[in-house]
Amino acid sequence: MSRPMLVRVHLAAAVGAVAVIVAFLTSSAITELVGTPAEVRLLRHGIMLGLPLLIACLATVALTGRRLGGKSRAPVVRRKRRRTQLIAAVGLVVLVPCAVVLNYQAMPALEITELAAGGLNLALLVLNVRVGRALARLRTARGPRPTRATARRMVNTEA
Repeated sequence: MSRPMLVRVHLAAAVGAVAVIVAFLTSSAITELVGTPAEVRLLRHGIMLGLPLLIACLATVALTGRRLGGKSRAPVVRRKRRRTQLIAAVGLVVLVPCAVVLNYQAMPALEITELAAGGLNLALLVLNVRVGRALARLRTARGPRPTRATARRMVNTEA
């Protein structure tokens, strides 16, 4: 896949993941505050049905991000990778089990945990989006990466 297409897929998946998490969080908060128990159950079932979409978006973000980052050892890329790993861990260890349990049984402490973990994941995703945009601007300002031959010529002419 070409780099421009990879960037587009990465961006679309990131925007999709943020949109799904925002939808889950806002609908959960509103329904918990003003909804009836039947509406809360319906929402929890809807969240269960939406989990595969969220997991697919997050997996796509991780895979395309890894490919875009390549073998870079830049600190900003490493921090972005670590945040992505944390997002995945929170999702798999906290959010998915919470969604499954809450689909069958209402537990206020678990609902609060789910909202807090969802907020954390949203904050980390937004931070990664901001850093990604900054990296894209930097890459655009520098221009395309020079080939090895061009880089050698540049080094030889500077000396």
